[in-house]
Amino acid sequence: MPIYEYECCECCEQFEKLVFRSDEAVSCPKCESANIRKRMSVCGFKSGGDKGAASSRVGSTTASSGCAGCAGGSCASCH
Repeated sequence: MPIYEYECCECCEQFEKLVFRSDEAVSCPKCESANIRKRMSVCGFKSGGDKGAASSRVGSTTASSGCAGCAGGSCASCH
């Protein structure tokens, strides 16, 4: 169930919507218009392919200084 980003063509409201079905009707939460368009959005993901390296950092000092997402302390969201 992806979360899509939309923009209303009537009032320019930008919003996100959790979509359960591909044929689900989406309308603007502000003006209730159905005249909306999907926006391009950046997708983030975490790969599970390098589990050995991630688990070896758990006890290190870098893991405690980072956020849960990167465990390295060097990403912009950690500061």
